[in-house]
Amino acid sequence: MKTIKSISILLGTFALLFSLNLNATAETFCFEEEAYINDIPFNTGCVTAEYLYEKAINEEYNFEEESYISDIPFDTECVTVHCRYQKAINIPFNFEEESYIDDIPFNTYAMLNIKKCSSLASRN
Repeated sequence: MKTIKSISILLGTFALLFSLNLNATAETFCFEEEAYINDIPFNTGCVTAEYLYEKAINEEYNFEEESYISDIPFDTECVTVHCRYQKAINIPFNFEEESYIDDIPFNTYAMLNIKKCSSLASRN
């Protein structure tokens, strides 16, 4: 009987505290808007940033030398266009001699001269 009585009193107390807590929310408090007081004549954010920057710059970090790990399977110094060009130029290309094929039925050199002459004539 004592246990039931103490449990019911405890539950009642918790229910009362919970209901009072729900009524005391931030919405019930209405504060007036205060006027801005410019009492700090400098930008505190800039001062903090400058302090942290100076602190970071003046900090000395000592790292121990790491051993070399060969985890890249190619020469990283030779991935530039110049190096790849030099490698391509140094490869000898040996082509078989082809027989002459006369597949153009006119003289291309003469046609080139005709086009030059006609373009010069159209300019004058």
